[in-house]
Amino acid sequence: EAGTFVLVDLGAIRAGSSRDGLAVGLPELEDFLRSCIASTHVRRVVVDSIGGVALRVKSLPDLREELFAFTRFLRDAGVTSLLVAESPEGGRMTRYGVEQFLADSFLHLALEDVKGELRRTLTVRKMRFTKHDTGKHPVHMTRDGLVVAEERVT
Repeated sequence: EAGTFVLVDLGAIRAGSSRDGLAVGLPELEDFLRSCIASTHVRRVVVDSIGGVALRVKSLPDLREELFAFTRFLRDAGVTSLLVAESPEGGRMTRYGVEQFLADSFLHLALEDVKGELRRTLTVRKMRFTKHDTGKHPVHMTRDGLVVAEERVT
């Protein structure tokens, strides 16, 4: 109602892309966001997920370069950004293994087996320019949002 939320479907960007139309890459997303930020004056941007817009990238070095340019664009645009990266089972922290190095902060959300019960957990893996709790904590989803428990998961 207040007009402060804009939801962008990557399929809509793909349909308007001059490229092959198969996937939206980081350059197309940046172009779209540049005009969207200018016209709506948004202050926060969430990209869910980086894996979805990284499909076009041919190599890991190219991905790192494109992600670096994209995160620099977001910083220069003056927006707070949340970039969601997929975490494969039993492997790296992120799908490509480079996403966390380009971010100022890196939060790891997991669904883990704790004493035979699945529990959502949160660990702050990185938080530049500040000391932070590095413990793994239970997370509860409530009507009021996410609640991070003070207790630690061992």
